[in-house]
Amino acid sequence: MDIPEPIGRFDRIYYLIEYLAGLRRGVTVKEIAEAVNKHERTVRRDIRTLDSIFGIKLIRERGFDRKARFRIEKRDVSFRPLVFNTYEILALYFARGFSHFNDIPFIQRNLAEVFTKIREAAEKYSPQERRDFFNRVSNLFMLPRELGGKVYSESNIAFLRQLIDAALDYQVCELSYGLGDKIKKYNIAPLHFFNYRDAIYLLSKDLGDNIIKTFALHRIKEVNTLNEHFEYPSQFDVKSFLSKSPFSSEGDKRIIKLRFSPDIKEYILDREWFPNEKKEVLQNGSLLLTFVSDINMILIGWIRGFGSDVIVLKPIKLRQYIINDIRKNLRKYNKY
Repeated sequence: MDIPEPIGRFDRIYYLIEYLAGLRRGVTVKEIAEAVNKHERTVRRDIRTLDSIFGIKLIRERGFDRKARFRIEKRDVSFRPLVFNTYEILALYFARGFSHFNDIPFIQRNLAEVFTKIREAAEKYSPQERRDFFNRVSNLFMLPRELGGKVYSESNIAFLRQLIDAALDYQVCELSYGLGDKIKKYNIAPLHFFNYRDAIYLLSKDLGDNIIKTFALHRIKEVNTLNEHFEYPSQFDVKSFLSKSPFSSEGDKRIIKLRFSPDIKEYILDREWFPNEKKEVLQNGSLLLTFVSDINMILIGWIRGFGSDVIVLKPIKLRQYIINDIRKNLRKYNKY
């Protein structure tokens, strides 16, 4: 085995996968241990890791000498596993927190698998302080609440990495924040980032007023990291805060029932729109779609987009909202 020395534990496992997937005949634990200059117990743990973390099935065979030999079918390893550095992992979590994949269950499932592997890797192969670090990373970027549309460039959020570093290291920051000439300075403890409608927000503790505040990233003019550290508020529950704040899109759940015209029936049938949805094709070719959701602007905007091809059957509150909206638009058009 052409394995460079010294190599880290995960590097050794990656080389092991690549090597075992290229064999016609298996190799023994002893042969692997000699190649990587590790104890056989270590190699056995590595082999168990292939299944528990990477989900790779090993083929175990007996040779002429009756010793167990291991190999991997090449088709079971579509590509060599990658080693992520800190900021690559941050980028993955950032993508999870600010990408809207609610209508692509396949993407959701595979993203969940990626983060499970990262978490398990940190738990199994890192000292306590590294595990704590990965836990902070995984909780830094909150999952999206609504579909975002604002375009950000490196120039108008050049300080983002600085804020991420400060949040991970529990460092106090001084923000210059506001619109136009109304700029104020705040000393803050950066806690989390989240997405709402068309913007990214920083959830922080305002150390001056000793309260939790939100800051829109595009309104931050300058960031200075101070040589001070803070403790994460022990009684603060971020999910509870967001669920009760003006940024929440979560309200009372209701049964939503929509009827789509035959013209777009196939389009609606072609994808999964909401978790646990039910679809029923009627005799006249129209389609009933039933699901549970709160009434929020994303849902209303989605329904509006289908125009006359959809009718809201339930609940009455949502139906009346759409009717009033149509009447309002009609009055505006009647003026011209």
